[in-house]
Amino acid sequence: MPTAHLTCSANTLRFADLPTRVSAAATAGFTGLGLRVADYLDADMADADIRDLLDRHGLRVLELEHTWDWAAGEDPVEAAMFRLADRIGVRQLNVPMFAAHPLSDLVRPFAALCDRAARHGLLVGFEFLPYSHVRTLGQAWEVVAAAARPNGGVILDLWHWFRSGAEPEDLVDIPASAITSLQLCDVLPDTGPDLADEARHRRLLPGQGAGDTLGVLGALHDRGIRVPASVEVFSDDLDALPAADAAQLAYDAGAMALDRANLSAPSWTTNLEEAR
Repeated sequence: MPTAHLTCSANTLRFADLPTRVSAAATAGFTGLGLRVADYLDADMADADIRDLLDRHGLRVLELEHTWDWAAGEDPVEAAMFRLADRIGVRQLNVPMFAAHPLSDLVRPFAALCDRAARHGLLVGFEFLPYSHVRTLGQAWEVVAAAARPNGGVILDLWHWFRSGAEPEDLVDIPASAITSLQLCDVLPDTGPDLADEARHRRLLPGQGAGDTLGVLGALHDRGIRVPASVEVFSDDLDALPAADAAQLAYDAGAMALDRANLSAPSWTTNLEEAR
């Protein structure tokens, strides 16, 4: 079985408590972890204890997620996000947009969010979702390009890629440096009537569904896009398994997909890497 630098997304083991999730991910072979802000706040652990837990298992936090209307201005949740980054270490914030705003009205708020994140050494990845108000790669890139912040970029989630109808040609005008990270997963053969419900309950492991995973990963390889990768599989079937089993299935599928495409997921650092 091939090995790779992979992150276990917050949503792949979404119902496991933090110690269980960390142990299962590390044992499976993951070197990174994704967290939702709620995972951090609900852990009922001191920041130093969370950091020690991650250190003992050799894990770092790649991505931090929370859904809020960042176009409406600063939100109190940002204090928790930046506290986690400053005390524990994170590489990037993952942000979609579920509130209805014209694309042109997202540019300045996205730039402002990037500026606030930059003060903590963080990247900001804009994630397009076909059931959100920024539905395509092109729309996300339009906002990121207009904001023109060095720490702002676009996240490529393969489920969203497939269900939004994206094609490798859509990457032509996007610099490789503007892609912050890759999220590996796959889709069912038929699109469900409710995309949001499908995305949150019935994703498949990468390379094990109907999506042209090798084609997309090959396009990334050809364009010189080498970014950190996570396995993000919202799946009721995975949820029903013990965390250790689900983590192992996710890691093995992600590593195999990258290996088959001859695409490497590079190592990466958090905003506190030098201090660690």
